[in-house]
Amino acid sequence: MKRFSIPTILLAVIAFVNVSATTIHVPADYPTIQQGIDAGVDGDTVLVQPGTYYENINFNGHNIVLGSLFLTTGDTIYIAQTVIDGDSSGTVVSFVSGEDTSACITGFTVANGYTDDNGGGILCMNSSNPLICYNIIKDNISNNSGAGICCWQSSPRILKNTISNNRIYNIYWGDGGGIKMYESNSLIKGNTISNNYCYCAGGGISSFSSNPTILDNVISHNTSHGPGGGFLCHQSQPVIAGNQFTGNASSVDEGGAAASYNSSIIFEWNSVAYNVSGFRGGGILNKYSDSYIRNNIFVYNRCAAEGAAIFCSRTWSRSNPTIINNVIYGNQAGVNGGAIKIIYADPVISNTIMWNNTPDEINQDDLSNPVITYSNIQGGWAGEGNINIDPLFRDPQGGDFHLQDSINCGDPLYSPCIDTGSPVIFDSLLDCSRGLGTLRSDMGAYGGYISGCNYVVGDVNGSDNYNGLDITYGVNFFKGGSDPICDTCDCPPHPFFWVCGDVNGSCSYNGLDITYGVNFFKGGAAPIPCADCPPGGGIIITAKSRNANSAIYEMQSKEHRNSGFIRNTEKNKGDDQLKTGLRH
Repeated sequence: MKRFSIPTILLAVIAFVNVSATTIHVPADYPTIQQGIDAGVDGDTVLVQPGTYYENINFNGHNIVLGSLFLTTGDTIYIAQTVIDGDSSGTVVSFVSGEDTSACITGFTVANGYTDDNGGGILCMNSSNPLICYNIIKDNISNNSGAGICCWQSSPRILKNTISNNRIYNIYWGDGGGIKMYESNSLIKGNTISNNYCYCAGGGISSFSSNPTILDNVISHNTSHGPGGGFLCHQSQPVIAGNQFTGNASSVDEGGAAASYNSSIIFEWNSVAYNVSGFRGGGILNKYSDSYIRNNIFVYNRCAAEGAAIFCSRTWSRSNPTIINNVIYGNQAGVNGGAIKIIYADPVISNTIMWNNTPDEINQDDLSNPVITYSNIQGGWAGEGNINIDPLFRDPQGGDFHLQDSINCGDPLYSPCIDTGSPVIFDSLLDCSRGLGTLRSDMGAYGGYISGCNYVVGDVNGSDNYNGLDITYGVNFFKGGSDPICDTCDCPPHPFFWVCGDVNGSCSYNGLDITYGVNFFKGGAAPIPCADCPPGGGIIITAKSRNANSAIYEMQSKEHRNSGFIRNTEKNKGDDQLKTGLRH
């Protein structure tokens, strides 16, 4: 069994609990969970003993914490032992009365819901934004959308759940076998989303008119008869980072791992492996979408027709994705475009390695105008800086796509992809697991890491300083207040907008950082940045006057700030990093 410390659970789930709140015990005080919820008032906790409860519960606007004994002990055994069983008679758990971020469900198995509408397992509607964490959500059925969880005009935080074996069988409509989002800006982080099914679209996750942040999840073996085996995106702007897409399938349609339509996605630091499409885009399908695809590994994906790793096309508007610093290896297309297929699209491709894909690497039509530079493409491709030579991965058969470096890392050979990427892109982190050689970017998934932001460690209120106001803001955040407003920094493998609040070097933001910060302002030790996240080529520790309320950390290189790769993304609360990927 896995056990979490009680302080960690309290910080991650209920943070600073109101000392005047009441704990209601089920079944000691009330025999059913619903009766316990109805008896609670805002700030209360309903604590449920192990057992199977055949109920369809509704929070009814009560901003309370509902937890199994996992909440108080940190013992994950209670998650499987405490079951809310919907008995195939409706949605199992409903948040439909505008519950806020202090409402929470944690430590349960949510199972056997059945509805002809939305949300078989958990339904969030009417601007309900609860915390859903550390649950098993399984074996639920919806005949519309969101068999596991449905987020309809609501933005819950969905953290570290197992969402599996949920089903949508309707052959005419419906999407989101695991999770459905409509007009939702949810944070979906650290979950295992697997073996879910939807006949129409989005076997694992679907996003319509939404801007979710999808971080550090294992998204595996989900199936859709239609597009988007693992993920379906339409008219959305998601950030998708640090996920593992493995073994997903669009059985007769397109986008085995992910399908994007009319969207602008940021897709980075993901591993995309062994996904299958019955038509186009075994890995990613990108239609009339201007997506940003970088620092990913696409391996062993297959499709029956075109674009085994990436398929780019348009219908009524051109598709202009940016594809930078990826590894595309061992993918197989039935017709052409073993690595990338381009139809009436103008992608910009740089610093990318395409090797050992069949039947070819890139295939384009006469209407496309891709710009492909500084890439290693087997068989060759015209373009500035392009090469055609074995990239010398460390162990591609074993899933290690780092470049060999005989000079610094003890490898037998030295890769020709080191320091041969675009000269206007730089490796911000130089070590044997990231960039190699000099600051000039490497080709492949581990080079070209660019921050380009004003990284002020500890700043969570957007002032570009770290001072006592950040302590106050942070305390309010952990009580359920506003999310951090910190500058975004590309910080793989950690969420860039989450590390900014870290001042004790743990690469996460929690109550311990508040304690450390208070001690610092009293004259204690200086803040410690996350060791994995030096922004923009390194940082200078200036340790300016504590009383001057000035920034403690500043960017070292202005070129990185002005490099053109600066971007912003939504800030959300998060949980500890779940490391995923092919030895990423």
